[in-house]
Order: sequence, then C-alpha cells, then structure tokens
Amino acid sequence: MKENDTEISTLLMHGQVWNFQDPTGWYISEKLDGYRAFWDGSKLYSKNGTLFPIPLDFTHSFPSNICLDGELWAGYDVNNLNSIIRKTASKLESPQNLEELWKDVKFCVFDAPMHPGHYQERHQFASSSISGCNPNICMVPIEPCLGLDHLQSKLNEITKKQGEGIMLYSPSAKYTSGRTKNLLKVKAYIEEDVKFVK
Repeated sequence: MKENDTEISTLLMHGQVWNFQDPTGWYISEKLDGYRAFWDGSKLYSKNGTLFPIPLDFTHSFPSNICLDGELWAGYDVNNLNSIIRKTASKLESPQNLEELWKDVKFCVFDAPMHPGHYQERHQFASSSISGCNPNICMVPIEPCLGLDHLQSKLNEITKKQGEGIMLYSPSAKYTSGRTKNLLKVKAYIEEDVKFVK
C-alpha cells in the first residue's frame, strides 16, 4: 500500500484571503475546521500526501476511480478529531473501539478535482458520485451569494455555531492546482468589518 503521494500536495487547490470584493454570484460554502482530505478513488490522503490512518470500513462505500476533495470533520471541536486520528494511528484500539471512535466522523466533500467543469458542475458531479454511499461521506452544501448582506448573514450563522468561516468559489472557474484567486477564504469578521465596505 502506498503510504505517501507527494503529487497530491501540488494537485490541490488552495484559496486566497477575501479582500472585500463584491461576492455576488460566487458560491458560498462553510469553511470546516478539520483535516483537508483527498480521495483518489481508492485511498484517503492528507493535503500533504500522507495516507490517513483510518479503519478500512470507513471508506468501503466511497466511489471508486473518482477523485474527491474535501475535509475530514468531526464537529466544531477539532481537538476531538485530533484525538481520534492519534488513537487510530497508535494501532492499540480494538475494532469495536475504532468503530465507536469513527461513528461521528465524516468525509465532507466540496469538489471534484478531475472534473473539467465549472464549480457548480463539479459539485453536482461529486454529489451524484456519492449518492447511495454510507452517511460517513457527504457533500458540503453550497448556495449562490446574493451580496454583502447575505455573506454577513451566513457568517453570523456560522459564528453562532463556533464555525471557522466561509469559502467563496468563483462560479465560472475550473479546478486549479495551487493558490488561486478563484477560491476565497472569508474568516468570521465582525459585522462592522463587512459593513465598512458597503
């Protein structure tokens, strides 16, 4: 089994920080605070190309021969996921304990890197690809941004849940390796920060 794939680190798309430009028409999704993960169609890797130490049955229903970009996530306390990964990597846990540890972990998919389309097409393709899979793989919901007020409203919702922020996807851009202006990170700015640019 291949434990490292350095090509993954150069393949993945990474966002830039939002600089308060008009977000209207871009796609909004919640920025999850977990571990970036890449499904290559048979194995799940970290953003650095390291194979995740996960139970075999966690990915048994994942689609084969389809690449998916997403986040391993176990709720709004990332320390919980850190603990699960450490315990699994130690190889000291029984199968029963591993099943219990991983029952609330999900691979939350937000993109399909090898699909040639724009973001909505890639998201729809990924969603169709995981249809019928076990509930430990899911899609990160998206919606078109209607403007700064809408963006601020979504930030408020996420902040109340102790979330990290928002990702903005260009509606017309294709998947691009490396850091790109077509993917923007919006941290949970205070309300005055966003109102300032109106």
